[in-house]
This record gives sequence, C-alpha cells and structure tokens, in this order.
Amino acid sequence: MSNDTIDLLKVLVVTFLVMAVATAFLFLLGDTFQTYGGNLPLIGDLPVYAPPSAVPVLVDIRWLVVIGATFLVASGLVLLAWSATLDMALLVFAKAVTVAITALFGIFAGTWVYMRLMEGTELSLASLNRLGVALIAFFVFSTVLRTASLRGTGPLRFLIGIGLIVLGPILLASF
Repeated sequence: MSNDTIDLLKVLVVTFLVMAVATAFLFLLGDTFQTYGGNLPLIGDLPVYAPPSAVPVLVDIRWLVVIGATFLVASGLVLLAWSATLDMALLVFAKAVTVAITALFGIFAGTWVYMRLMEGTELSLASLNRLGVALIAFFVFSTVLRTASLRGTGPLRFLIGIGLIVLGPILLASF
C-alpha cells in the first residue's frame, strides 16, 4: 500500500470515531436537556428530537447516486483529455466523498450506541448495504482506479473513458 492510501485509511478511521463519539454525545446531551432543562430559557422550548428519525436520512443514498453518476461521467471525460490538474481534482473529490460516507457510518454508529444505551433497541444494519457499496467504490476510485493510474493503460484509456461515460447514466437510471 502506498503512503497516500495509508494516510487515507487513517483519516477514515479518525473520521468514523470522531463522528460516532460526537453523535452519541449529541443525543445524550439532547436527552439531558430534555430531562433537566425544561425550565431553562431557550432550552426548555426545544422540540423533542428522536434519534431514530436520523437513520432514514443517513441511509437515503439518492444524493450519492447523483454524485456517483456525475463522477463516473467526469472521470470518463477526464480520461479522454490529458490534464494532471483534472486528475488531481477528481482524486480530491473522490477522497472527499469517501470521507463523507465514512462520516455517515460514524453518525450511524453513534446513533446505534445511543439507542443501545438509552433505549435498549437495535438498529438494522442491513440498511447500510448500499452505503457500504458506495464507500468501497469511492475508496477504490481514490486509491486503485485513479484517472492518473488509468492513463498508464495507453490507448485502452479511451475505451475505459467511454465506458465510464456510459456507466454514469446507467447508474443514475438504476436507482
């Protein structure tokens, strides 16, 4: 593994842990405000927020499908062109999306910890399957299948570029 991949893995682990702890703390703090802050100004007027209501928002991947389809088309177009700047832009974008998806996993984990501790209930992990596939895909595009790496395939890069351009609308229509 390259140092770049190892650094990305470190960032993903830290992001997951920070978001999980922050989410659990957020919900515990909200529960504390709800229980003991009823007479305080502003805090007493806060509406009740149920942590399980966050789960459908976390696992709704429609936004990610649009980003993924656009990323595939952009990668194909960049492969047809020749620009180190465009390669770097797509690499940074793929890493950013990978970190954002990891943060969603951390938020889900923090919600799960809160639900287990405070309510003794479970959350369905099956709802994370599609999000997991997206995480793997963007991680691969951030490490192994970078556009800069695909340029080394010579004239085959044009076929790969056209294939990525065609895959974008297929991905978009499949969800």
